[in-house]
Amino acid sequence: MTNMTVSSLGAVDPAQAIELCRLVELEARWENGRKNASREPNVASTSKSLQGKQQAYEAFRAKLVEYNKRYTPAHVPELLLNTPTRLGKWCRTMRDLFLQVEHHPQGHCPVHLLEKAHRWAAGIRDRVNADRLSLATPPHTIRDAIDELDTLGRWCEDLVVLAPGADRVRNDARGSQVAAG
Repeated sequence: MTNMTVSSLGAVDPAQAIELCRLVELEARWENGRKNASREPNVASTSKSLQGKQQAYEAFRAKLVEYNKRYTPAHVPELLLNTPTRLGKWCRTMRDLFLQVEHHPQGHCPVHLLEKAHRWAAGIRDRVNADRLSLATPPHTIRDAIDELDTLGRWCEDLVVLAPGADRVRNDARGSQVAAG
């Protein structure tokens, strides 16, 4: 079976697009919960918050298995969105995916996905001292999300032009790629 990252996605049938939208939203919900908790080292995790993270992961994992059994190529989660080029490409791909379901009655606004995009953008912004990019209010519609993903994609493109070194990556002590600062 071939693997598909979201960045390799083209136009898909409406049922697959809806399922993929649900999957990437569940993925973002789980990642955001995991990342947000790690930012507060002085706050002890409660049993309830740990259960919430576990439930978010289980929901994502179940949907991933279901999706990959039903559709080819299989979805492979994006691991690093730590450079403007990677994040910009991912934002444009997500924008294109949600454009496919914008008017579908089963489409839902990707609140968690936008939170994930802004979290990665904030890390890039801090690393390269770029202009602040903020989300004024959470999106209420899929159109709002599409527009925000487009804005983030353009911000990333502009950043590559204005800060050419922003796309450099280096290996950390474990050999994993991280954005160079």
